[in-house]
Amino acid sequence: MRWGLKPHGFTLIEVLIALAIFSVMSIMAYGGLKTVLNARNGTERAAERLNEIQMAFNLIQQDMQHIASRSIRDEYAQEKRAVELGIGGVNAIEFTRGGNNNPRRAGRSTLYRVAYLWDESEGELKRLIWTTLDRASGNVPQEKVLLRGVSGITFDEVGGVSSQQGRGQTNLDDLPRGIEMKLELEQWGTIERTFAMPY
Repeated sequence: MRWGLKPHGFTLIEVLIALAIFSVMSIMAYGGLKTVLNARNGTERAAERLNEIQMAFNLIQQDMQHIASRSIRDEYAQEKRAVELGIGGVNAIEFTRGGNNNPRRAGRSTLYRVAYLWDESEGELKRLIWTTLDRASGNVPQEKVLLRGVSGITFDEVGGVSSQQGRGQTNLDDLPRGIEMKLELEQWGTIERTFAMPY
């Protein structure tokens, strides 16, 4: 038996200091983890948004590549050009599109009518489809929201008109040589694309 030695443990001060150090380290570790998680979530949201934009542009590209030289009559019996710009008082476009698959050779056209409209109140870019070119009264298009968070869109002709009638003559079936699109997206700015016509 040793004399003069007393059992020794942690004092209250030492325990409090250890707890304080552990708390500070935990807060720092949590802050770092939260920053990493926020960065990952931000990256995932940006990747999802980029995928939405790419899918929308791919569809617009496909539509533009299949524009057809065919004018129509709308539900009010008004003649409309093969490509109409600035329709409905908004910066939009409407055109005849080919490429409607008909593998069973059913008695229907391979052409249909497509429009892109900007809904300013909702901030949405919408795609409309009419399966009938010369429309009857009450003909309602199929409507799909293509993109959200859209703050503006414009379509303009570029390069003049490619006439189907010959030099110096124009008609409703004429196509522009190209179409320029400017799409304004929230937090992404303005994206510009120019599409050449198939003819």
